[in-house]
Amino acid sequence: MNPRLTELNKNEILLYLGHRGQEIDAALDEQIDRAIAAVCRASRPALVERHFPVTNGQIESLTLEGQDIAKLLKDCHEAIIFAATLGTDVERLLMRTEVLNMSDALIMDACASTAIENVCNNYEQDLKSETASRGSFLTDRFSPGYGDLPIACQNLLCSALDTARNIGLTVTRSNIMVPRKSVTAIIGIADREQEHRKPGCESCSMFRTCPYRKQQRSCH
Repeated sequence: MNPRLTELNKNEILLYLGHRGQEIDAALDEQIDRAIAAVCRASRPALVERHFPVTNGQIESLTLEGQDIAKLLKDCHEAIIFAATLGTDVERLLMRTEVLNMSDALIMDACASTAIENVCNNYEQDLKSETASRGSFLTDRFSPGYGDLPIACQNLLCSALDTARNIGLTVTRSNIMVPRKSVTAIIGIADREQEHRKPGCESCSMFRTCPYRKQQRSCH
């Protein structure tokens, strides 16, 4: 399935920047528009997926820690593990901008975070349409770092997908993905409609780094 990057939602970018409905002036609005354009020009979305059988909530041939992934997959007969990245050009753009202008760099980082989420959401929608045509249903998307699935699982998932060879994505010893604007995730496939979690901190990809949580607040 080909990855798709579509128009970025400026409200999502503002959330990454810590805005909560405040007025933004024309200068900042133009700065965000420039950052969106730069990130979209540099983006080279790539994605790799692999299907695994599931038995009793466990992905065959993979051992994942925690109970949350087993709960996610309890009704599933199959799971898809995928990894997506915006590519090395976005990584270089962010690193270069961090040296030249930190204000621009912060905004570009928010744009890039929104962009990789956009790619993942589009993939999930395409997958939902494809599985629905076969009478199957998807679970929520679940990534390392959500709930009790440790971030250290990044390396296991990337190894299973051979992301280094397939899309140029590697994981450092401290479990940081390179390029940084990349995502790994698991989605279950079931024969009946699945209950989907409500939006909230525990299911957010920014759970561990969210500035709102540090202030004991939330964005939703």
